[in-house]
Amino acid sequence: MKRETIQRVISAFIVAPFVVFCFVSYPSLVGLVATIVLISSGEFFFTTLKKHDPWLSIIYTALVTTYPVLYGAAFPNNPMELLAVVFIVGSVFALSRVKNREIITEVYFAYSVALLYISFLLSFFIPLYAKYGAAMSLLTLTLSWSYDSFAYAFGMTMGKHKFGSYYSPNKSWEGFYGGIFGTFVYILIYQFVTNTVLKSNIHMNPLLALALAVITGVFDTFGDIFESSIKRHYGVKHMGNLMPGHGGMLDRIDGLLFITPVIYIVLNLFY
Repeated sequence: MKRETIQRVISAFIVAPFVVFCFVSYPSLVGLVATIVLISSGEFFFTTLKKHDPWLSIIYTALVTTYPVLYGAAFPNNPMELLAVVFIVGSVFALSRVKNREIITEVYFAYSVALLYISFLLSFFIPLYAKYGAAMSLLTLTLSWSYDSFAYAFGMTMGKHKFGSYYSPNKSWEGFYGGIFGTFVYILIYQFVTNTVLKSNIHMNPLLALALAVITGVFDTFGDIFESSIKRHYGVKHMGNLMPGHGGMLDRIDGLLFITPVIYIVLNLFY
């Protein structure tokens, strides 16, 4: 476990600066979202459809990645229409490519989940960035990092009471509450530093900061369990091995996929 912790830290220090740098402009943010969708959906398809025609995984990865590119670059006001078109194109491709009635629904499932779960949910960073700016978008990203880090630390050192989750049995209540507490403190520090040093314009009262910390804890946990349920079904520990200590890209962003749209909605309502 110590070796895995060291691998996690090293991977984070290598990847984090590049990811943060991509938040300097809207085009680079769209490029980052598309790149993450490309890698994550590729991992997903080559896990879920690995027994079938490899061209399904290749074409579907390209189609799913097309969504954030077109959304961010050409159709920022038409996300639902674009989602419908991409879904229909992928479904027609399946009908033309798959000639086996036994697997066609499995192909539909894989494509639908990847398009909605990975591409659509992560693409909430695009309107989040456009409406609330780089500082708030980066906060949303790092909330997931903060919660995961604190939950992991508290869970490893103090975790005695398990959730009892069938799909993710190692999670503990100590890690959950410790992650929320650490994330709340992180939000306050982030707001102070970005406003004073970087001259940002983030002004959240402690109640909203606490709400975001709780939201992060709840939805990061459910996002992780959701992905774990898929991995359990296909009998794999990780979706990939891109990031030592973390697994694949999808393993690293599973909680973020649930967090981002919820935070965007909450900000629209209360910020």
